[in-house]
Amino acid sequence: MAINTQRIRKPLFVISIITGLAIFGVLSTYPRPVLGVTNQTYNPKTSSEQDLVDKVFTFLAPNDTLRFENFYLLEKVNYYVLLEIVTPHDCEINVTIIDPILDVYEIFKTEVNISQSDDWFEIPFGTAIAGNYTFIVSVACALTLNLHIKISFDPEVKCLYDVISPKFLEQMKLYQVNKFTNGMVVEHNTVLKTDKSYKFYLGRVSAIGGLTVENEVRVYYDVTDPEGLEFTIYQNKTVGSVGTIVHFDFGTAMEGIYTVKIRIYCQVDVVNIAYAIAEDYQISTINNGTDPEPEPLTNETISGYFYVPMEWTLVFGLSAGGLLAILVVFGAVRRKKDSVSLRTN
Repeated sequence: MAINTQRIRKPLFVISIITGLAIFGVLSTYPRPVLGVTNQTYNPKTSSEQDLVDKVFTFLAPNDTLRFENFYLLEKVNYYVLLEIVTPHDCEINVTIIDPILDVYEIFKTEVNISQSDDWFEIPFGTAIAGNYTFIVSVACALTLNLHIKISFDPEVKCLYDVISPKFLEQMKLYQVNKFTNGMVVEHNTVLKTDKSYKFYLGRVSAIGGLTVENEVRVYYDVTDPEGLEFTIYQNKTVGSVGTIVHFDFGTAMEGIYTVKIRIYCQVDVVNIAYAIAEDYQISTINNGTDPEPEPLTNETISGYFYVPMEWTLVFGLSAGGLLAILVVFGAVRRKKDSVSLRTN
């Protein structure tokens, strides 16, 4: 009996597709190792949850590393890495973050001494761009220990938003989070009103591991008005730790486009800086620069004249007209009366 190859091909084709999808699904969940970096991998939760990681992990002596890959982080949002030693052991901990374009942030590096109650740490990290990030936790220890790791975030709290008053958040003229390398300069143009006071904010939002005087972050800040006049605000000013804000008030003398120029110096590979401008209050009650000025007086002789308002003119006209009409009617009646009297005589 002849075999119907068409009937056989269709089921085989369907089975092949199903098998291929199943294999792809299994492979896609398998962790991708990175050579020379890790010997453990943890599958993270989805980024819609406030806790990306919340678990106790064992780190083997003398050195061990845990790598958390493919965390999708939102843009301009504060994230926190919380670490707690839950066994009585001393160690050295390093935390590194790799962003979507492979820039490396060394956000934490310290020696933990349990006898001094150094068992709990919170490391802030504010993002400049959205995408897949990698978190790496490395531990050097004489004895095997357990470490509680928690990575959390609040999607409603953006960088700087937790330290700026809500009334100024509603009056934002400029808000930005940028990645800075050593000596990098950014400029922004924004329209400001005249005779207004504005609040300027700037702060570091990514932590720096092993921060010393040598790798402090310093800022040069200039504001240029619409006529090209430059106002120097900061020169080599130290930017404090995450949560510490550099801020100043700036009152404008004219309306137009102002240029903000920020230069950052740092000895780390990259650091995230957030900055903002918010409208505050009207400084003066004088002319705001848009209304026409009154015409100046001159020495020319001005001819005198009498000015009668339009309402008076109308009233006068109506009164005169009414009086004239009364006189006309009265005259007509009188003439008619006189003519009648003459006929009766």
